Amino acid sequence: MNTNPKSNLPETFRAEMARLIRCGFKLLPLGGGTDGKSPLIAKWAQENLTFKRILGPMHRRGIAMYGIRLADLVVVDCDIDDPALVAKMEARFGSSPVHVKSPRGVHLYYRLQGKPPNLRAEGFPVDLKTGPNAYVAGPHSVRPDGGLYWPLKGVLGIDALPALKTQTGALVAPVSPSAPILKGVRHEELVKFALKMVAHVASVEELKTDLRRLRDGLCENPESMPDSELSEIASWAWRRRLENRIFHCRMSEFRVHRQALDLLRGITGQEDALALYTRLVDLHGHTPGKAFPLSHRAMKEAGHTSLSRERFMTARRLLQRLGLLQLMSKHRAGAKLQTFALAMPLVDLPEIGKIARSEK
Repeated sequence: MNTNPKSNLPETFRAEMARLIRCGFKLLPLGGGTDGKSPLIAKWAQENLTFKRILGPMHRRGIAMYGIRLADLVVVDCDIDDPALVAKMEARFGSSPVHVKSPRGVHLYYRLQGKPPNLRAEGFPVDLKTGPNAYVAGPHSVRPDGGLYWPLKGVLGIDALPALKTQTGALVAPVSPSAPILKGVRHEELVKFALKMVAHVASVEELKTDLRRLRDGLCENPESMPDSELSEIASWAWRRRLENRIFHCRMSEFRVHRQALDLLRGITGQEDALALYTRLVDLHGHTPGKAFPLSHRAMKEAGHTSLSRERFMTARRLLQRLGLLQLMSKHRAGAKLQTFALAMPLVDLPEIGKIARSEK
């Protein structure tokens, strides 16, 4: 007999929670407070909660948000979405196989070993969360305001977590006024920050507040950058969000041009070529004209293709013949990789169809 409560929570979400419990992680229900990050059970730290007790409060409130308790774990919680900051953390603490995108930044998971440092005191916008009374929102959680916690790299419970390296002394310079964003590039850098943060704030005013914090903490001569400039950046980014013109990484859609489907229709090898083309649009289509290397080995190791090398190369050549893939630079041994770019053909559909079929 199943004793778990019936739930309106997505089956995949509940299955992920059950999997984590089987892997030995201790969970707790979240959803309280204005941001949904407060536990829904009092005195949770003194209890080993069953799956039923975790799901019950979440079901009653209709909130798909849970926490992972950190008695034996440590999470490096980067408070801003900055790949350079993540790289600095991994340079200091070792590479983490599990990254989870939070509404503001990234969570890096490790096993606890030793006493973690206070990174806030060093000037980093980073918290190290650990201990029996600590927790972070788990992967696939959704805050009441729509903020997501989405897996970027690895899978908890499958990828073995390394111990956090706790050598004394910082290995990298902290983010501080001693290494500020220079005056000549402040506007451009804050525009980038705004585009990263706009999907995770509740209003344009909250975005302005975040930009002021970044200006005051990271920019050279912040007093010479007026609030009005920050308001213009925030308003511009907010308009792009309302117009659905923000690239949201994995939580987004992308378009496949129908002409590409028409070009491939009826051609031998169309399934492989379409699979490769769709994956390339997924990875690179959000940046028109972007040049990228295209290696079967790298694609396979990253899990982007299951094709054999022969089928991969055949599909690549077909996309090139159809004009959907353009060679941008040739390989130069030891110096430069061969690069490609996505494209659309400039000739009529019947003509390019004849070209492709004549070369079969």
